Amino acid sequence: MKHLLPSALVLLVSLNVAAQAKDDLKLETITPDDKTPAATVQLLYRPGVLAKRPVILMLGSLEADKPPYWSDGLLAEGYMLAAFQVAHPPDPDPARRPQWLVFDQRFAHGYALGGSRAPADAARVIDYLIQRDDVNPKKIGWLGSSSTGIPGLAVATREPRLAAIVAFVSTGAYGQWFETWHTNKLWVGKTPELWPETIDLLKDEPIRHVSTMFPCAVLMVNGGADKVVDPATARAFADAARPFYQSDPERLRLVIYEGFGHNLPRDVVKMYAEHWFGLYLNPTKDPPVSEGATTAPALGESVKRTQINSAGHEKTIGAEK
Repeated sequence: MKHLLPSALVLLVSLNVAAQAKDDLKLETITPDDKTPAATVQLLYRPGVLAKRPVILMLGSLEADKPPYWSDGLLAEGYMLAAFQVAHPPDPDPARRPQWLVFDQRFAHGYALGGSRAPADAARVIDYLIQRDDVNPKKIGWLGSSSTGIPGLAVATREPRLAAIVAFVSTGAYGQWFETWHTNKLWVGKTPELWPETIDLLKDEPIRHVSTMFPCAVLMVNGGADKVVDPATARAFADAARPFYQSDPERLRLVIYEGFGHNLPRDVVKMYAEHWFGLYLNPTKDPPVSEGATTAPALGESVKRTQINSAGHEKTIGAEK
């Protein structure tokens, strides 16, 4: 029993510290402007940590006593979370309104429409944020997954003030994505065609604007076995953007977790959120300088760059140099 007491005490202290840390969080709910439709922004942060905060945008809402599981470390460092919603009215015809997880014309139009609205909606929030004395206007990012990551990639292509985005199981190739609803046996519509108004929106889908995305640091993490957001559509978006990142190719990354579907492990989400924003929204450091081309110009240079300690690869296999 004596051996158990110290461990129990440490656990109790840890729980108390964690509870106090959440109590220290401040939640603000504000209306950023008087435009219509009305927007609501919730800000969650720890007062007193930083004079100028990096901000992570997201769609949705926040609770002070239940911060997102991936955000604890970032909040402790002084980052601010900014969740927002814009009250766009529903389609006046109830029969045309999207039904959740019913993959048909209504559902497709809902995503295309949401993506088309997201850049302007985000701009309203950013307009407000950069006027605050406690926000670093050069360090505004976005984190989203699936329905909150897909519109985020649209924002990344159209909003130059967005410095970085982490998008899980998401894509910016909407048209190709809707096609996979058929090939992946998700489509339940009575006919295969999209609405004409949806096709009109796809003329302006995010993949058509990848030329304007740089220098936003874009990290996409997808599941290789995902049937909901097929990773081929994420690859198409990243491939389309890659030529515009030649001066700093490390700012554009696509990671595919083979064997995983639409739900990635929680530790993966937390790891990439902390890592990417630590690189490109760091409150005290500048973004990293690129090492250059992702493909080394010669085999010898490639080998050198894969060396992880002071011993060359040739010594590992006993080869002469």
